[in-house]
Amino acid sequence: MSSTVGRVIVDAIAAEGVTHVFGVPGESYLPVLDAFNDVPEVRIVPTRHEEGAGFMADAWARTTGRTGVFMVTRGPGLAHAAIALHAARQDSTPLVLLAGQVSRDDAGRESFQELDHLAAGRLLGKDGIEITEPDRAAEQIQRAFYLARSGRPGPVVVSLPEDVGYATTQVTAVARQAVPVPAAREEDLVRAVALLAGAGSVALIVGTGGLAGPRGRAAVVRLAERLGATVYNAWRRFDAFPNTHPQFAGNLPWLSAELARPLRDADVVLAIGTRLGDFTSMSYTVPGPEQKLIQIDVDAASMSVVRNPDVPIVADAGATVRRLADLLENRTVERRPAALAAAREAHERYVASTAVPDDAEGEADLPVAIGQLRRILPADAIVTSDAGAFAGYLNRYYRWTAPETFIGSTSGPMGYAVPTAIGAKIAAPDRVVVGIAGDGGFAMTMSEIHTAVRLGLDRLVFVVFDNGVYGSIRNHQTRTYPGREIGVDLGSADLATVATGLGALGLSCRTNREFAAALEKAIAAERPAVIQLAVSPEQINAWAS
Repeated sequence: MSSTVGRVIVDAIAAEGVTHVFGVPGESYLPVLDAFNDVPEVRIVPTRHEEGAGFMADAWARTTGRTGVFMVTRGPGLAHAAIALHAARQDSTPLVLLAGQVSRDDAGRESFQELDHLAAGRLLGKDGIEITEPDRAAEQIQRAFYLARSGRPGPVVVSLPEDVGYATTQVTAVARQAVPVPAAREEDLVRAVALLAGAGSVALIVGTGGLAGPRGRAAVVRLAERLGATVYNAWRRFDAFPNTHPQFAGNLPWLSAELARPLRDADVVLAIGTRLGDFTSMSYTVPGPEQKLIQIDVDAASMSVVRNPDVPIVADAGATVRRLADLLENRTVERRPAALAAAREAHERYVASTAVPDDAEGEADLPVAIGQLRRILPADAIVTSDAGAFAGYLNRYYRWTAPETFIGSTSGPMGYAVPTAIGAKIAAPDRVVVGIAGDGGFAMTMSEIHTAVRLGLDRLVFVVFDNGVYGSIRNHQTRTYPGREIGVDLGSADLATVATGLGALGLSCRTNREFAAALEKAIAAERPAVIQLAVSPEQINAWAS
């Protein structure tokens, strides 16, 4: 029995366990769109912008643990998706982007909206694939999913020429490829155990690569406790290790010298599920030349970013950590009372540095507002974060106690929080989801509020810290060119009224008490809610004191 290539693609998407596909429709892939009518287990979520579609798919993937899918049309559609592709690549999020393309006969003639999709996929993602032969459509779409999931996960662009979508084929399915997960070599484990057991002090840097779920979290906690190690979370992986654990010292990279000292002084640094990028490694200064580095990552290419590890372990991080913990349990390891005391002292300093003022009176204060979020939100609430000066306050004052409760991009794209909150909410409808942004980032994708309204989502809250400036850039200007800030003033817009016009509950507040009341009202609302909180443009450096 034959099927159109469009139907073959949709069946392949369904076979991957994908339940929601995000996108902006285009005439270049009409057969794919039409095929969704006959595959009810996959729902199409039309969005207001391709960037929003990509970010929703990203958050859906992170929340479900499956591969996210979004669709765009050729040329401008793919160009609009570039930011989401770049973010997914830097965040190691498995995505498949299906992009319509000009017909095969028109290719290479700079036809209407023609763009080199393969080059874009290879530049911004892991790879680009173009389906030019109908009989290979099933094979190639499933290969895209395999590439997205395998090794270091990431986005793959699939280009579909318009005429190919209408073509028919007898080859309607191929066997789904299982992704092999590398196991640690025994000799590497032996070397790692010897270093860890013989070290006077150990520091852990924990990412989320390969550590999804409570099982991975429990293994890292067990290993840290066995070693008496001081623990730090990698950049924008703030939920990787429980912030309330007595050996936790903070989220990298913005730490005081006192908080960072156990990391810089450790004999051995164990990096788990992180590529040790510039922020996580504190501008490539950690680990230092005198420190031993053990790095566990599924991707060999992620090694040697800072320096060559003394023990590189290319393997699944979760399984490797469990194995190391087991091996160390069976070996006599000195409890290292001095190192454990230093770790607990660092945690006490961390707690003191993140203490929130109790005073709820007066004009809105960012530390107080973050403290109110911390107090009011349930422990399993998902928080998505935009980029901006406010994010430093979120990093410092919020405390994550459960895994899979934070979604933030290591690439720092503005406009991220709104669509990722929607994607996370679709993936986890029973959980409270809060997207946090500054007024600059919020305005870039606020049209997607209407997408959330149209979908009938509730217990979905968007918090806008409105200071009327591009605060992060102003902060850099103030440090570099004091008194010469330019190009960063935005003025003020009534974003709560805009939200109301989009069908959401719009709330505007200026004081700490008003914000707490608004947050509780927003969570209880039966529709998406936007809280606009006016904050001082002078609150742009979370670590100034």
